[in-house]
Amino acid sequence: MARCYTFGEFEVRPDERRVLAGGQPAVLGARAFDLLMCLIEQRDRVVTKDELLKLVWPGSVVEENNLTVHVSALRKLLGPQVLATIPGRGYRFAMEVREGYTRATEPVAAGAVQLLAPPGTTAHAEADLALPDKPSIAVLPLVNLGGDAEQEFFIDGITEDIITELSRFHSLFVIARNSTFSYKGRAVDVRTVARELGVRYVVEGSIRRAANRVRVAAQLVDASTGAQLWAEKYDRALEDVFAVQEELTQAVVAAVAPQIEASEFQKVRRVRSGNLNAYELAMRARDKARQADREAEAASHDEALRLATDAVALDPACGTALGTIAYLRWRQVWAGTATPLADVADVADVAEAAEAGLAAARCAIAIDSGDHVAHLWKGMLLLYSDRGDAGLSDLRRAHELNPSDALTLSLLGQHEAGAGNARAGIQHVQDALRLSPRDALRWSFFNSLAWAHFCAGDYAEAVASAQRAIGEAPRFHPPQFCRVVSRIGLGEVAQAVIEFKALNGMAPQAVALRLAGRWNYADREVVQRATTFLRVAAGLEAPKVKLKPPAPGRA
Repeated sequence: MARCYTFGEFEVRPDERRVLAGGQPAVLGARAFDLLMCLIEQRDRVVTKDELLKLVWPGSVVEENNLTVHVSALRKLLGPQVLATIPGRGYRFAMEVREGYTRATEPVAAGAVQLLAPPGTTAHAEADLALPDKPSIAVLPLVNLGGDAEQEFFIDGITEDIITELSRFHSLFVIARNSTFSYKGRAVDVRTVARELGVRYVVEGSIRRAANRVRVAAQLVDASTGAQLWAEKYDRALEDVFAVQEELTQAVVAAVAPQIEASEFQKVRRVRSGNLNAYELAMRARDKARQADREAEAASHDEALRLATDAVALDPACGTALGTIAYLRWRQVWAGTATPLADVADVADVAEAAEAGLAAARCAIAIDSGDHVAHLWKGMLLLYSDRGDAGLSDLRRAHELNPSDALTLSLLGQHEAGAGNARAGIQHVQDALRLSPRDALRWSFFNSLAWAHFCAGDYAEAVASAQRAIGEAPRFHPPQFCRVVSRIGLGEVAQAVIEFKALNGMAPQAVALRLAGRWNYADREVVQRATTFLRVAAGLEAPKVKLKPPAPGRA
């Protein structure tokens, strides 16, 4: 028997993650489903917007308009009377609900709930994920036992570095950081985590930082049996935290993949910053950069750049800070918004921003040739600087160095497609979605998938993927470009014109660059096609232009 809630003609089955309307499956996104469950389960009171944001997007910083989008989706499906808005406070479920039980039915039909559930889902919406053909691991965020919120960025950084250490072993399948961090702040059973992420092993633990010491406890669990394979406690001076990371990594690898040779351990050893203060600043910069990316907020990007620059001033060999600088410069180049900062020796224009980013990436690579982040953003900067072959080479190198990094794999897929190999590119992005099925950056992955389909000439799939990206991140501009040009490819000129006007109002500098033919793809045919289609949407060119279809092999 399975739980169910009924109201009006609707039945909600939490255990199956489905909504029935008149007995038939209704289409509802995974986050909208989580929002509905929050409101139903707390229907005896008003739930504030802040509460809903924390419950539906645990561990993530999201904007209120994301909540508004999903409230609108619920009202469209269920009717405007179901959810009451309490001005200045939040929302309340306004229907009388009957609780009961029903017999479990057949698996959820595709479309009843989004098959690839984003972060924040309370149950895995996808059919059972097949285990990979090599040891598969998820590392849960270390729990902050000190209770000091100011230490979260530092503790999260340690967890992330452990994930990166493990990801460098080609013999392992390691779930990406963003998916495991969707469990941050939640009490979860490791078996649930393993089922939802499609892995066999789970690492969990805690950390307490006090004065100049850190205490770390960690364990490795075989989720298929519930057996603890390994556990250890470390009590070290703060400056030894990097050694703890490496010892923990080696212990986990030795437990699940003992066939890995000592030579591979040596190959993946990282060059560490010699200055812990610089490392902490770099962690803050990286955290602020991610927040800025989610919010599309220029001021936050500037603050992240200042923090990373300060870290490099303290320690010129701080690779994390250099990689963050390269990433932030790439963001400026893509958006065409490079402007001088008042308190940083800074760039004057987009070209200088690109060179500053490349300089930071090259410096990081000179310090540690195995730094996949530096190779990733070096490659992206080269692509945006019309050095496509060199840029693609660095993206491939980044993936080779860290095959379990989902963001790298998704961007590689997008740009492989943009170099004329769309079939492989699409597969790469789909693999990235498997690597990180609960990723907070899913909107970025769907953007990459949209562009890969555009490169292949499959405009309907490009629009569909772009719509998913926009639904997750309404202020993220790249999928909006893809949607506009793909509309032209489908002959939907009137709709493309409407969407172009909205896009131009949001990102005029980026639009101007693209209208001038500044895209990031090595294949000139793709660049020409995208530019022409965008010019048609802008009213600068007649829609009568008909380009040749993609060459065989692109799709």
